Amino acid sequence: MDRSFDFILAGIALIVGIMLLTGHGDIFLKGGNTKLRKEKYDEKKMTKGSGVTLILFGIVTFVDSYTTSLTAKFIYILAILAILVGFVVYLKKKCIKK
Repeated sequence: MDRSFDFILAGIALIVGIMLLTGHGDIFLKGGNTKLRKEKYDEKKMTKGSGVTLILFGIVTFVDSYTTSLTAKFIYILAILAILVGFVVYLKKKCIKK
């Protein structure tokens, strides 16, 4: 199987994640009902959390591109799910304005 798609996906996730983490990637969070989102969530915390999540996705995808066993693919899926659950919990617990 060709690994170039995995490298491209990991690279894009890392670049966008770093942009979000440094505060230069707000454009990636635009869309939908932004007025409701701005009233409900702390934008700065949400951007940082999204950046960390994308960096973790990039790292996990990069590591997965070097594995071939079925067990490693299963662990990859579990890691992605764990990162997503962690991100949702972070959004619900830490990013909501009081």
